[in-house]
Amino acid sequence: MNFISSQPYGPRIRSILCSSTEEIILLPTDVSAIADGFKLTRVLDVRSIRFTRFPFYLTQLVHLRYIALTSDFKVLPEAISKWWNIQTIIVFTSSRVLEIKADIWKMVHLRHLETNASVILCKPGGGGNGEKIQTLLNISPQSCTNDLFERAINLKKLGIRGQLTMLHDDKGGSTPFDNLGKLQQLEKLKLLNDLHIHPQEAKLPGLPPSHKFPPKLISLTLSYTLLSWEQMYVLGTLHNLRVLKLKNNAFAGERWEAADGGFQQLEVLQIEYTDLVLWEVSSHHFPKLQHLRLRNCEELKALPFGLANVSSLQVIDLHRTTKLAAASARKIQQETDTKGRRLKLSIFPSYE
Repeated sequence: MNFISSQPYGPRIRSILCSSTEEIILLPTDVSAIADGFKLTRVLDVRSIRFTRFPFYLTQLVHLRYIALTSDFKVLPEAISKWWNIQTIIVFTSSRVLEIKADIWKMVHLRHLETNASVILCKPGGGGNGEKIQTLLNISPQSCTNDLFERAINLKKLGIRGQLTMLHDDKGGSTPFDNLGKLQQLEKLKLLNDLHIHPQEAKLPGLPPSHKFPPKLISLTLSYTLLSWEQMYVLGTLHNLRVLKLKNNAFAGERWEAADGGFQQLEVLQIEYTDLVLWEVSSHHFPKLQHLRLRNCEELKALPFGLANVSSLQVIDLHRTTKLAAASARKIQQETDTKGRRLKLSIFPSYE
C-alpha cells in the first residue's frame, strides 16, 4: 500500500487489482488517492482490503465497470448510482444483511450483483428495467417480489438468503415461490436458509411442486433447509437438473430411499453435513451421475452398492465420512473394475 500512500497519478491506468495473503486496512486519505489519481479506472478489485466504512470517494470513479470489495458495512448507499457504467458489483461483508439504497433497476448496464449477505433491495421507482441483469446473489426473501422477477427477465443465476419460510407465505393466493417459476432463463439457484434466530421455526416445511421451479434450472444448491428426505422426489422430477449441492443439513433424517425414475439428467451430487445413516439406490437411479462428493456425513453406514451399476460414474470423493462408508466405496470401485470401467476414488481419512 506504499504505492497508494505516495499519492500516485495514473491517467492511463484502467485496472487496479490488489492481492495479499494478509488483510489490509486503508486510511481515508489512501481511498481518496485512488479516486483522485486514477479517475479512468474501469476495474477495481480490492478484495484483500477491508473497508470498515463505505468508501464514498470511490463513487467518483464514474467509469467503473467492475468493483469487488471486502467490508464491514451494512448499507450500500444511494451514491453508488453514480457508477453509471457499472456492470459487476461484488461485496463481501461481515454483516448478515446488506441494504442497497440505490435503485439497481436504474443502473442500466448492471449485469452481476454478488454478495455473501442477505440483500434488501429498495423499492424500485419509475423507469429503468432489469433486462441486462444476469446474476443476483444473495437476495433476501422479502425482496423476492413479483415486480423483481418481472423486471429481471434474463436472470440466469439467483441466490436467496434469509428465512426461507417467507417463500411459503400465502399472500392473496400466491407465494414468492410462484414468482420463481416466471424466471424462464434461470439456470442456477441457491436457497440459503438462516437459522440464527429460532432453528426449528426456520425449518423449511417442504418444497413446492416441480412445476413451480424455473423450467431451465440446471444447478441447485440448498443449505440449512432441514427438509425431510421424502422431499427429494420433488427435485428428482426437475428434468434439466444436472448439479445438486446439499449443504449444512439441507436434508435431515436417517434414511433416504431414492424414488424410481428421478434425477434422469443429474451429473454431480454433493452432500455435506448430514445425519443420514441409510441410503438406498438401485441401478435405475442417477443414470447419468458422474461425480459423487460426500463431506462430513459422519453417520452414514454405507454407500449404496447400486452405484456400481451407474455406468457414467467417474469420481467418488469422500471427506470425513465413516470407516464403513469408506469400505463400501472401495467395494463399489472393485465392482466397476470387474466391468472394465475406471472409477477414481478419493477418501480422507483413508481408514487403511
